[in-house]
Amino acid sequence: MPRKKGMECVCGEIAKESHTNIEGYKVRSWKCKKCGEEYIDSSDAEFVLLASKTRKHPIKAKVGILGESYIIRIPKEIAELMHIAKGKVAKITLAGPNDILITVES
Repeated sequence: MPRKKGMECVCGEIAKESHTNIEGYKVRSWKCKKCGEEYIDSSDAEFVLLASKTRKHPIKAKVGILGESYIIRIPKEIAELMHIAKGKVAKITLAGPNDILITVES
């Protein structure tokens, strides 16, 4: 018998894939139509927790120089969560007089 798509709920039904909003972030989830139980994707939940933590207490990083370039080190915790690895391409834009936006391509 083919498996149903989704996640098994505590009530025994299959929860359907969905999305929900947590602190302004769209996260993957599964919701059971029978009992209303909702399960949040663990990696998405981890991201929201770290994003919330860094909003309240920003991570400080020192600016260094390597050759003729300025560098800022990204903490391992953030790099692992965002799947940043050596060789990945990052786009850097100015977001304001004191703000830099870095987008890492997936």
